[in-house]
Amino acid sequence: MFAGVGVALSILAFFIKRNKWELDDMKERLREIEISHAGQAKEVNHLNKLAEDRREDIKKLFERMEGK
Repeated sequence: MFAGVGVALSILAFFIKRNKWELDDMKERLREIEISHAGQAKEVNHLNKLAEDRREDIKKLFERMEGK
């Protein structure tokens, strides 16, 4: 009887450890994705700023052309 309980606990411990490893792997992947997303969001914000600056420059050029 004790051997059966020992085997059952051993199997249970194995599955708990395996689930912990899977969770650790998923946490690491999620961390990497979050870091990647933060970098991409920063790049997108920079590109939006550049596009807005370009738009303002074009507006100024048209204003100068209309003034002549």
